[in-house]
Amino acid sequence: MRTTSILLLLTVSLLLALSFTMLASAVMMDARFSNLVATQGVAILVGAALMCALWRNDYRLWLRNHWWGYGIALVLLVLVLSPLGTYRNGAQRWVFGTQPGEFAKLPLLLTLAAWGARFGPRMRLGGFIQTGLWGLVLPGLVVLPLLGLLYKQPDRGTMILFGMVTVVVLLLGGMRRRFAIVPLLLGAGLGVHFYQSSKMVRDRMDAFLHPELYPQTTGSQALKSLAALREGGLEGVGLGSGVIKLTIPEQHTDFILPVIGEELGLFFTLGVLVAFVVILLCAVRIAARAADAEGRLLAGGIGFLIACQAMINIAVVTNSMINKGMPLPFVSRGGSSAVTMLALVGLLLSIARRAPETVESASGVRTNPFHCPDLESLPAR
Repeated sequence: MRTTSILLLLTVSLLLALSFTMLASAVMMDARFSNLVATQGVAILVGAALMCALWRNDYRLWLRNHWWGYGIALVLLVLVLSPLGTYRNGAQRWVFGTQPGEFAKLPLLLTLAAWGARFGPRMRLGGFIQTGLWGLVLPGLVVLPLLGLLYKQPDRGTMILFGMVTVVVLLLGGMRRRFAIVPLLLGAGLGVHFYQSSKMVRDRMDAFLHPELYPQTTGSQALKSLAALREGGLEGVGLGSGVIKLTIPEQHTDFILPVIGEELGLFFTLGVLVAFVVILLCAVRIAARAADAEGRLLAGGIGFLIACQAMINIAVVTNSMINKGMPLPFVSRGGSSAVTMLALVGLLLSIARRAPETVESASGVRTNPFHCPDLESLPAR
């Protein structure tokens, strides 16, 4: 597991280095250059410190106290909707300069992992009513307050991400696959509701289907993003030499990948995709070798959340999905996102550190490859 941990750390470090470099390039003409770069640097340092703290401590400590984290997340999300919250770009998602929707990812995963590990047998065994109650209804009621508060902001992208993560972790925990159709239908119904009740969603859908018809309004972001990726070609126009990037709205946050594509080219863009595949594979390996069910579910949920968020962001900037306003993990500017993602990496490393093979290797205990108790009593030669 040490190799996996080193590979995970190296991949995340490379993404952070790329993030800092491209942030400086993306905002080089912005009057807020110093402030944007400095605040992101502070966020990365805070996230790195939190990652190290989580890495050193046993992840089961946080699982035992997951309700405290859940309660704090609810309080912060309520404060967002209070007069203390900040309204910006058609949504109220910030309080005290932070985005609690990002921080809520940790207690969500901890709560789901603890639930799946504790009630896994009830989710798998028994009749239709019992398995449906423990595998779908009750955990759904636990997650519902978080989803409701995200809906009120509104933060539809994070809300959808939370729903997908919930279904995946519950399936890993033992929920019968037939029950997954229920949240799928609810999600489809919610999508129809969003489309009918929100003019912004309708405009974004129209721009997604026909961006060329809205080149100066809702289709501008997608068209300029694709133009930047085309302009970069294989090798890019050179670091700091991009021109189209300066015209892309939110080029330093949600749309930082086109900046990479324009200035560094297709190879670096594909390298970002490979990096997230590596992170997902590391999470899968850590989950497969975790010491207990809680570690397995938590590692699986973390890997899926990071990979899914990256997939959504990449799909949006290539106009393969309607705009969700979701940052690219480890790369986009955003202090709350950077701290949260590094904290999730810390939990992954903590699970890997306490895997049986890692503990045995650190203690120098020799394992018996034949699993035969009689061999343990034979004298060593």
